[in-house]
Amino acid sequence: MQTIENQTFTKKRIELDGTQFQNCTFTECLLVYKGTDGTAMNGCQLDNTGFAFEGNAAKTIELLAAMHKGGFAELVEATIATIRGEEPQQPGTAQA
Repeated sequence: MQTIENQTFTKKRIELDGTQFQNCTFTECLLVYKGTDGTAMNGCQLDNTGFAFEGNAAKTIELLAAMHKGGFAELVEATIATIRGEEPQQPGTAQA
């Protein structure tokens, strides 16, 4: 994986796949993830910067949205909790 360190990007479209960004600044950029390779962002700053999914990554988001709307909201919410590093709630249990 390529590593980019200590760079400033302004008003650019940045494809994230296959790249690790370390201590970079993104100002008024569009960060695009396609799901073709891994990526990482550590110590970066985002200023008025957007995020988009394309290709395989967009298909994954579409699947999760369809599952959420199609009666599987609890499963999708548990997946998001896992992403946040939280313990997902067991089905049928009340949150304290």
